[in-house]
Amino acid sequence: MVTTPLGSNAHATGHHPLNSSHRPGSPVRGHGTPDRFAQADGLFQVTVAPFRGSCNDVLSQAIRVAGQGSRVMIAQFLNGGINQGPERATRLCGSLEWIRPAIDCCLVEPAAVSPEHRQAVNAVWAVSRQQLLSGALDLMVLDELGLALEFGLLEEENVLKVLRQRPGALDLTLIGSAMSEAILDMANQVTRLRCRPSSVGSLTPPDPQLNVK
Repeated sequence: MVTTPLGSNAHATGHHPLNSSHRPGSPVRGHGTPDRFAQADGLFQVTVAPFRGSCNDVLSQAIRVAGQGSRVMIAQFLNGGINQGPERATRLCGSLEWIRPAIDCCLVEPAAVSPEHRQAVNAVWAVSRQQLLSGALDLMVLDELGLALEFGLLEEENVLKVLRQRPGALDLTLIGSAMSEAILDMANQVTRLRCRPSSVGSLTPPDPQLNVK
């Protein structure tokens, strides 16, 4: 596995944190292929789940690639509780920045959203937008952006415009319990998770025909 030195990004190295250094079907450097044919394309992935809290695998992967030197940003739009805000971002592994809104709760219902909540979510989007367009990141993870749009906290046209303008080499991952069709149509890969029925209290009597003596 190729590891990007700290401070480097996909524009300079062609390294993508979610994949190996060579993508299937793309030309390989160092074999007489001109560099202009070896430009790396970022991967736009969307993971949708019918339940909240489905982001653990994605966030763990983001931390892992940050530990390998890739520049990573995680933005959570509806998970508050610690009054963090973008100005007090959590920094991990030397190259990962993690931001959440400056609110003292998690937003779960549109009816409970206050003007202060809206302002805090928009502050997270403002920083995310700036970093997304800067070209300085290798990977950006946006958690519950789709639900923030569904709650009416952000302007959808503005968000879609920014997503379309993302740098070509940026790996972008959106996760959440709601995602608009417009965002799904933009993605390279869409993963849909399903709830697994609980087995508690649903045990059925054993089939006597299966008893073997």
